This record gives sequence, C-alpha cells and structure tokens, in this order.
Amino acid sequence: MAGGRLRRPTTTPGGTRQCMAPPRPRRRLSGRSRRGVKYAAVGAALLLLIGLFIAAAGSILTSSGGPGCLITPGPDSSQQSLGTLDEEQKRNATLIIQAALHRDLPTRAAVIAVATALQESRLRNATYGHLDSLGLFQQRPSQGWGSPEQILDPAYATSQFYDRLVKIPRWERLPLAHAAQAVQRSAFPNAYTKWEPLSQRLVDAVAGFCVVPVGGEGVSAVLAYAHAQLGKPYIWGAEGPAAFDCSGLTMRAYQAAGLNIPRVAADQWRYGPPVPRGQEKPGDLVFFRMYRGEPQHVGLVIGNRQMIHAPNSRDVVKIASYQWPDLVGFTRPMARKAARLTTTVELLDIDVGGTTEHSTNHEHIQRRFVMGTPGSHPGHM
Repeated sequence: MAGGRLRRPTTTPGGTRQCMAPPRPRRRLSGRSRRGVKYAAVGAALLLLIGLFIAAAGSILTSSGGPGCLITPGPDSSQQSLGTLDEEQKRNATLIIQAALHRDLPTRAAVIAVATALQESRLRNATYGHLDSLGLFQQRPSQGWGSPEQILDPAYATSQFYDRLVKIPRWERLPLAHAAQAVQRSAFPNAYTKWEPLSQRLVDAVAGFCVVPVGGEGVSAVLAYAHAQLGKPYIWGAEGPAAFDCSGLTMRAYQAAGLNIPRVAADQWRYGPPVPRGQEKPGDLVFFRMYRGEPQHVGLVIGNRQMIHAPNSRDVVKIASYQWPDLVGFTRPMARKAARLTTTVELLDIDVGGTTEHSTNHEHIQRRFVMGTPGSHPGHM
C-alpha cells in the first residue's frame, strides 16, 4: 500500500476456451446504439470489478495473513478478533472500505468509518435503532440523512458518512472518536475509540498491508522496524510500506512488536504513560508542536537524544536530534503493554500457630503486585 491509499486487490479470474458458433453477419449500429452498448459494457465491467473485489476481500478477511505477515492481536479478544465477524459483517466492512477506495481517500477515512459502524450497529444493516435511527451508521431520516429506504442501502449510507466526514476541518489529524463524533453527534462520543484496533486490521487486511517481523522482541523489534524504513519518503496519510507520515511510522513500528497503538499523534500522546524529561529511553515516543491541547508531530526515541521520524513532504524518514524548542514531552507505550500483562497477586493471611492477629506467633503476610493505571496528560481526556 503506497501513499496511505487503499489499493484494489489484484485478482485474475481463470477461464477455459470454449467452442464458438460461426459468426453472424455484423449489423451496423447507430451512434446512439453504439453509446448504449459502450455504457452497458462499462457498467458490466464495473459490476465485475466490484464482485471480484468483495470476493477477494472476503477471502482475505477469513485468512490468517500472508507468509511472513505479523497479525497482531487486539487488547480484548472478544471484540478485537477478525475471526469473530460473520459473513454479513465482513461484507459490510468490505463495502465501507471499497467506498473509500473509489473516492481515493486515505486509509484513515476507512478506519474511522468502519469503527463508527462497529459501534453503531456492529456492522449490521439494522432496520431499527434509537428513535428513528437506521442502518449501518444508525443515521436518522429526521436529521437529514435521507429517507428510510435510502439509509437502509449500505452503499448510500456509507457515501453519506464520507460526504460529511471530509467536510470536517483537519479530520485526518483528529483522534478517531473526535472525527466520528463530528459526523455522528452521538450521546456516547468516546465509545468509538475501542474499535480502532479492529478497524485498522480490517482495513489493512482488505488493502493487503503486511507488517513483516524484523526480529527481536519488545523495544528491539520497534527500533529494528523503524531503522528499516530510513530513507523512505514522507507522504501525508501514508502508513507504509513504501512511504510514511510521522504517526503512521510509529504505529507500524509498534505493530512490529505486537502492540497496536492508535493511529494519530494526538491519540498516541494519550496512549502511553508520560515519561519525565531526562528519563526517556529508546522506544519511547517524543512529541512536538502543541496545538489546541494536542501535539502535531511524533518521533521514536533511539537514544543519545536522537529519534527516527518522518518529518515532512520535503524530507524522508531519518535520524535527527529531538532537542527542539517546541518539544512537548515523552510517553512509553511499552509500559502500557506491561500493565495489561501485570496481574494482582494477593497472598492471604497465614496462621503459624497463633489464634489472633496480634499473636507473636502470627505472621501476617500480604504482598500485592500492582501496576497503576497509565497516567493521563494534563488537559487531555
């Protein structure tokens, strides 16, 4: 996937040679008839292309990934596994991603749309909902989304979602929940966030993106992946493998280590616990240029006050100093992964001869191993 754009899966249908009847005499068509035949052929070709795309995507969604691909699990296997989706859900996810493909939108648009549909309807074309809400995105006829019949057409509903999404200023840089909420105006605006990992994997699967393991574990894998991208061009919205933007690079580097972090810098800033300046380590994220409470750039710390980052469209992925005047701070996503794996262990009171808690023969042993909840940054949700 180059430039962060969705690409059509390449499918070559097989065929066999058939016997043909003798050709009939050709009848000369009028100009109008020739145009009708031309449009009919174009329409048939388009329908064939759509059918092949959905068939290929459905096959991809039911597979475990290509050779050498790293399929990273989600934090909650009950919600974040591709295997939990049925055929209807896969078909609707493919349609949503396909619509972004034909509009030539960045992959971020498809991730936002799929996450929204997962939250609103669990990717089902529901004929019911709150008040008059209907369809994949639970759109309401009374709010100007269209007639009930139109909203229950998944293609129409998806088109309406994208029409409104692309009109939101800076939608591509917004946290997923903020972008989805700007379109949907839900009573539960933060509920979309939990679907981002699964949505990202759905889009990656249909688009054919593959994070190839580069060896090592944890921070070593993150750094190895980032080093392997040095010299590749910056393209805004790109997530690899041929080009990256800043947060696309850091997201893919952590995926190589088996950790799914959010896509945009603002969400990545909130994801990991903060690290005091001067205590940063290789593998930490470093953020810059705070604007309206959210950083606008991110890099990956590699040590010696240096980082790997994708700077801008005039440059390539490279190593640079992070001693910038607009440096915001550091976070440690790996600490969040460790926190998920940490369990609370509590040993019960042990009697060793005494009958009361205050007996000299009573030994009270209680040990607790707890990793605290990752901290949040001041001024952030």
